[in-house]
Amino acid sequence: MSILSIEFLLLAAGTLIVYYLLPLKIRWIALLAGSVAFVCFSGWQSIAHLSAAALVMWTGGILLDRHKSRVLLAGLLVLDLGAMAFLKYYPSLSGAELILPVGLSYFTFQSAGYLIDVYRGKAEAQKNPLKAWLFIGYFPQLAQGPISTWKELGGLLMTGHRLEPENIVSGFQLMLWGMFKKMVIADRLAATTTALLQESETPLPGWFIAGGVILYAIRLYLDFSGGMDVIRGISRMAGIELPENFRRPFFSQSVGEYWRRWHITLGAWFRSYLLYPLTTSRAAIGLGKAASGVFGKKTGRTVPTALATLLVFLLIGIWHTANWNAVIFGAYFGIVMAASTLMEQVWKTMRTTLNLPKKGWMSPFRLVRTLLLVLLAQYFAFTPDPATGFSLLGGTFRNWNFTEFATLTTGVMEAREWIIAGAACLIVLVIDILCEKKKDVCGALARTHFWYRWPILILLILAIVTFGVYGAGFDGAAFLYTQF
Repeated sequence: MSILSIEFLLLAAGTLIVYYLLPLKIRWIALLAGSVAFVCFSGWQSIAHLSAAALVMWTGGILLDRHKSRVLLAGLLVLDLGAMAFLKYYPSLSGAELILPVGLSYFTFQSAGYLIDVYRGKAEAQKNPLKAWLFIGYFPQLAQGPISTWKELGGLLMTGHRLEPENIVSGFQLMLWGMFKKMVIADRLAATTTALLQESETPLPGWFIAGGVILYAIRLYLDFSGGMDVIRGISRMAGIELPENFRRPFFSQSVGEYWRRWHITLGAWFRSYLLYPLTTSRAAIGLGKAASGVFGKKTGRTVPTALATLLVFLLIGIWHTANWNAVIFGAYFGIVMAASTLMEQVWKTMRTTLNLPKKGWMSPFRLVRTLLLVLLAQYFAFTPDPATGFSLLGGTFRNWNFTEFATLTTGVMEAREWIIAGAACLIVLVIDILCEKKKDVCGALARTHFWYRWPILILLILAIVTFGVYGAGFDGAAFLYTQF
């Protein structure tokens, strides 16, 4: 069930109505009922696997609360993460067909994080199995995240919230904004990605390939962040504030900052449960001391962090899918991040020696440099194999002749479609710039007078209805990250 489908929106509306009709103490039951209904719509495989994962998490949490055993924790994590790995990668490696349960990666990571937090004493073991099920099966976030910890989400789900008109209005606005980004821009730009992957009798011009890759990056951002806005908007109407998962990543000044803004909760999960334990382990401390003797104290102590970062990004790449493009994607970002860590002292020395400013002209330079590094990885994000990715990458630096500009661009989309996409992207850019300047656009609109607010919302609704991509070929379920 797509989060943009009529069925999902009716389910969300019905859940909210029942939620506010129930007494405060048992309002979580409405969320549980809505979540069970959503998972049932996804098939018996989803309800069976999610319930099994919840059972492991619930019993494992109680056992870990009583016995802080590393062996027990390791066994539970192998069971939890191993099931995800089998379902995700066995079909690709064997050719067999398996039906993946909805939200597999998200509820697996969330349950694994819960078990680790209980072991560390950062979360109390949940005694109620139904509440444990709700924590990993909460239906708005099940489709594509975010990945929350028990501390972030557990209390919000189990505690009843009073009806706040501002939350209803603000959440509805956020939903509309997400639909606008997804349906008006992201789905419209899907044709540009298809054009790059189609077989052509003549090589594509370099400018066409470069433009297509840039538009793919924009499409991916608006697709995923649009879906997250819908999910967060529905939750906000129930008084539940989910973590922000995208914070305007294309304004980043470094690749490290980009990954702190892109899929924020996934990065936080890997940092908390893998990167930090690796870098603080005895082996890492010993490696750092040994490296200090070779490279010097300042550089040597960064070696464990660099190696752990490389491993983490390799795993993030493989998490996306089981193919060589995913390995290249993860290894590329891992190498860039590891090199940045190892060369940190060198960069500081260069900045001091050359007296380079922290702001001024260096800010746009760092922004463009980061965008170029990020775009380089996109050649392997949407292509089916390394050969296609390298072929398009090589083709980018050839034939920048614009004589066929009109023919090629209108062959992908009509001029009207380009104008709509461009105007909509400009609107998103303006809003993102305001948000980057710490302006609470959604909150300000929710608090403004009815007669100022609703004309804007009506225009937004009309834009979605009029310019949203519908009809033949429209697949409301095709959020790019849902497959992960």
